[in-house]
Amino acid sequence: IFSISPPRGLVPNDPDLGKMAEDSLAILPASMGRQPPGGQPKKPEPKKFIPTQRGGLLLKDPKGEECPYSFSDSPAYVRNKKEDESAKRAAELEGKDETRGFLRGVEELAKKQKWDEAHQNLERRTAVPSGLFLVTRAVLRWKFGKYAGALRDTEEALANYSSSSKAGPLAAAFSSFMRICLGSEVRDRGSCSKEMRDLVEAWEEAERKTLSNHALGQGLFHPRSAERLAGPAEVVEGMEATDGSYVAASGIRVGYAFLKNLKDMSAPLIVHFHGSSETAADYRAPEIAQKYRDMQVHLLVVDYRGYGWSNGEPSLATFMSDAEPLAEKLPELLIQHGLAWPYLGGLILSGRSLGAQVAVHVATLYPKLFGAMVLDSALATSVTGDRLGRAPERKAALARWRVELEQANLEILQPLDAELWCLSALDKVRSFEGRLLVVHGLADELVPYEGSESLHTAAGTPKKELLLIEGAGHNNIGRFEEYWSAQRRLALKLQLDDAAPAVGEAVEHLCAVCAEKAVSKCGRCKRVWYCGRSHQAEHWTKTHKQTCAGSPPVQKEKVIPEGEACIVGFLAANVENESAAAAFSRSLSSLGAQEEPLHTLCVSWYAASPDLSTRVRSALRDFEALQNPLKVACREADHWARPFEHVQAMLSVLPSDVPATSWVKVLDAGELWSPRHAAVLLPALRRAAPDLRVVAVGCVAHAAWTQGSGDEEAAAAPQSAEEVGSLLASGKAEVSHDGWETQLPNMAVRLKTLKGFVEGTPAPVLDHALCAYRFHCKMLSSYGKKVKTFAAPEGEWMRWASPSSLAATRAGPEGSDEQEQAREVDRERAAVIHDGYQKMLRQEQQPEGASPEGGDVAADANGAAGGLSLRTLEESTRAMVAFRRRLERRLIVRAAEEMSTKELRAAAIEHMHAFLEDVGLDKVIGLERWARETADDIARTAADEFMVEVVADRR
Repeated sequence: IFSISPPRGLVPNDPDLGKMAEDSLAILPASMGRQPPGGQPKKPEPKKFIPTQRGGLLLKDPKGEECPYSFSDSPAYVRNKKEDESAKRAAELEGKDETRGFLRGVEELAKKQKWDEAHQNLERRTAVPSGLFLVTRAVLRWKFGKYAGALRDTEEALANYSSSSKAGPLAAAFSSFMRICLGSEVRDRGSCSKEMRDLVEAWEEAERKTLSNHALGQGLFHPRSAERLAGPAEVVEGMEATDGSYVAASGIRVGYAFLKNLKDMSAPLIVHFHGSSETAADYRAPEIAQKYRDMQVHLLVVDYRGYGWSNGEPSLATFMSDAEPLAEKLPELLIQHGLAWPYLGGLILSGRSLGAQVAVHVATLYPKLFGAMVLDSALATSVTGDRLGRAPERKAALARWRVELEQANLEILQPLDAELWCLSALDKVRSFEGRLLVVHGLADELVPYEGSESLHTAAGTPKKELLLIEGAGHNNIGRFEEYWSAQRRLALKLQLDDAAPAVGEAVEHLCAVCAEKAVSKCGRCKRVWYCGRSHQAEHWTKTHKQTCAGSPPVQKEKVIPEGEACIVGFLAANVENESAAAAFSRSLSSLGAQEEPLHTLCVSWYAASPDLSTRVRSALRDFEALQNPLKVACREADHWARPFEHVQAMLSVLPSDVPATSWVKVLDAGELWSPRHAAVLLPALRRAAPDLRVVAVGCVAHAAWTQGSGDEEAAAAPQSAEEVGSLLASGKAEVSHDGWETQLPNMAVRLKTLKGFVEGTPAPVLDHALCAYRFHCKMLSSYGKKVKTFAAPEGEWMRWASPSSLAATRAGPEGSDEQEQAREVDRERAAVIHDGYQKMLRQEQQPEGASPEGGDVAADANGAAGGLSLRTLEESTRAMVAFRRRLERRLIVRAAEEMSTKELRAAAIEHMHAFLEDVGLDKVIGLERWARETADDIARTAADEFMVEVVADRR
């Protein structure tokens, strides 16, 4: 037996040993040298406490679980290391010459009071994401009304550079200032400097006391209680009401009423904040619920504290900030009520009277969430006016802010603290970029309608509308039909927009206990989801243990979901002679011979003579008598009409009982449907119905004469579907799959999509030959929307294509320019460019006949890649017609929308350059001025024709 003495100075009674044991960074255990001889006690194996499957329960008592970490990978060590690395990176970025030079450039512009130019430079610059850069951009974004962007910058700076001694405190302080000015609750006070932290708290508390004790708050709110529904209830046919509540603050739950439109699950959702004398339960009244059902929208009405079944007391200090948790929890709330997220039907923010203040507040903080906003009888200013300019706590906080800016070498931003005041609705509404509808009654006895005019003028969005209703007061405005028609138009326009709501991540599952966002599921059955381990253990003990126990779950076959669908047939005809009348009768007969009957048939026709009109009416009467009880709605046009004019006429006579799940299928007179057309198409429509992104189903399969057989031009059209079958069997006809799916006869379009397109398109555009191209672009280029391609079964033909339909198929979506008649102004412009071309040829001719140095421009013009030529005046005229049509295609897509002068000019110049390149004159000197003026003139003429509102460029 032998022993080893400890080193000198480290004997057990040495005080240095005790000091070393107290050091948290010591790597030697405190018990070293004191342990008795023998082996160490065996530690329990940590793995025995860990479940074998992910998401499973702990196998043993969690309190007995040993720590699985060593010192180097412990959470505290990793967290401290990450903070140190973040601080080092922030210091490196802020110390780079590029960063300092860039901020100096902003400083030079600020000294010249060129804040607008400095703001634009910061918006374009993203290569140096340092903390000071983000703070600077946040301050300038606040100045120019980009409030949500300013908050995002400060949040990003705090997330990535909170450990920076300069950027972190500045970002936290400015974020606190902004939230106080917006009327929101301060969230980042703890990251401020020690001196600033107390000043921000004092400023916020002073504002809260001022609002809570304000005399206006004593008479502004009129809370009353309402009975909460025990469960879902259908208040009117097709409208199901459900009452709920959400956590607005600690110990505060605010109620809401959710009215779900059962007839159209993909309808837009209106989030509505009511007036001071209303409750959410009032909107469950049948007369109000029926209005929103007919608008084809869902409705979410939110209460305030003390209203309905909400607890607490209403106050000016909380009535706006209480709505922020609702916006953040909106994904979970929609999933809880059976809707999807992201919700592609579109979200509309609405506020009435006092609720308009809340709506504008929410739209300011969450600009990407709502695509449209309705302000009804709104107040134009804040409810208490500008108080912050007189608050002494504000002056103390801003004085400290100036000191911290000077310490960070950003003293050039000090003058901008004057922009930090209490924002009114007029200030906030300029940051909203979605669609805006402002409604007010001219006879309003409580809130002057001039306030709504001011809100409409101050709004920064170009897509805004002001509706002043004659004779409408504050409390009877809902009795006027214009009030509901304007909101219905807004909902239809929103569904055609590209933007989808964006806030947070997509939510797919909710916790089985609390209905919050779930993060894990049961490791055994893989079906039930939970927000955390505590709720999983609670649910397992109460109910899930019995349902989950037993053999593993049986794998079920994947079932493709289906929805309700029916087909509404549209038949359009221009009957100009006897053969056209006979073709109309054949088309009508093919619609009545369907194996799966249509829900409704709408017919729009034009007859060139009274005799032809009588013949068409007689055919329709015979058809109705034979096809009873099929509903038939008819309308005769007073002039030759294009396809979308016929569609507009048929929509106007569509019966009111047609369900929202209908799909419209258009048939041109002269074409025939296969008897199995509807029977083959309906299953595809039922499969597409649950997917709200699908706006149309396209199938290009059609029967036509065999190419090259000579029968296409020589033979008459088939008289019946049986004759088409005989032609296919003999080989004289064939089933073709050539074409484009957005061609109107090839598509089955959702009824509400077609309504939205027609209502959003001006009447002159519906009468234009390029309206089909506008329809093609709207169907394919809308974000979140898609056209689903449907392949017909092998050998199945869907329709017999008419010669006009085949010509449109060959021309493609853009159409053919050959049929376009040249205008007089086209001939004048063609004469100018043709004369110039001829002069150029004469100048380039040389005695030897050699080409001039630098290439033969004439050869380029005659052999241009675009297929256009200037050799003769007729060819020059066709070339100018082709150029005009290119610009018209570009502008018809923007019909009835706003377009800046700069954007219009850029489009015109772009197409003119392409035109000159096609005719081979892109390198000719001297054409620039003529080309620019001509392109601008054509573009402005097309903009006027298509009702494109050209607005002045904004700075």
